[in-house]
Amino acid sequence: MSEWEEIAASGGEGLLETVKYVAAGLSVGLAALGPGVGEGYAAGKAAAGIARQPAEAGQTLRTMLIGQAISETSGIFGLVIAFLLIATDPESITNWAMGSAMLAAGLCMGLSAVGSAVGAGLVAGEAVSGIARMPESRSRVTLAMLISQALSQNGAILGFVVTILLLGATQTVGIDSTDWAGLLPPMAAFLGAGIAMGAGASGPSVGIGYVGAEACAGIARNLKDSALIQRTMFIGSAVASSTSIYSLVVALLLWSIGGRM
Repeated sequence: MSEWEEIAASGGEGLLETVKYVAAGLSVGLAALGPGVGEGYAAGKAAAGIARQPAEAGQTLRTMLIGQAISETSGIFGLVIAFLLIATDPESITNWAMGSAMLAAGLCMGLSAVGSAVGAGLVAGEAVSGIARMPESRSRVTLAMLISQALSQNGAILGFVVTILLLGATQTVGIDSTDWAGLLPPMAAFLGAGIAMGAGASGPSVGIGYVGAEACAGIARNLKDSALIQRTMFIGSAVASSTSIYSLVVALLLWSIGGRM
C-alpha cells in the first residue's frame, strides 16, 4: 500500500493540519482584493478632484482617508479570521468534517469581504469627487457617504458572524475520521454554508455601494433635494440587501444541519 493510500485509509489525519493554513490564506487573500480595488478607486477620484479644485485639497484628502479606512474594515475581518485559523490547535481537527468547516469559514469571510470593500470604495470615490466639485455640499455628502458605507459593510458583518459559527462548528462533529459515508454530508453542509453566505453577501454590498455612490454624486449636483435623494438611497439599499438575508437564512440552515450530523 502506498503512503497516500495509507493516509486515505486512516482518514487523512496526516493532512488535516494543512487545512487551517489553506483556509487562512483564503480568508485574508480574498478579503484583501476588495479593499485594494475600493481604496484605489477612492484615491483616484480624490486625485482627479484635487486637480480640478486645488483649494479644497485638504477637505478632499480627509474625506478620502475616512472613506478608505471604512473600506479597509472588511479586510481587517479577513485578517482576524486568518489569525484565528492559524492559531487553531491541530489536534482539535479530528476529521474532515471539521476541516471542511474551516475551509468554509475561510471562503465565507474572504468572499463576503470583497463586495463590502468594493462597495465602500465606490461610495468614497464619488463622495470626494462631489465635494471637490461642489465644496458647499461637504456636510451632506459626507453624511450620505458614511451611512452608505456602513450599509455596504453589512455583508462583511454577516459573513463574519457565519464564519465564527463555522469555526465553532468544528468542535461539534464527533464522527470517526475513517467513516467517509458519515463525513460527506456534514462536509457538504459546511462548505455550502460558507459559499452561500460568502457569495450571497458580496453582490448586494457592491449594489449598495453603487446606490450610495450615485446618491453622493446627486447630492453634490443638487443640494436642495438631498433629503429626497437620501430617502431613495435608503429604499434602494434595503431592497439590494434583501438577497444577503436569503443567503444568511440558507447558510444558518446548512450550518445547523452540519452540526447535527
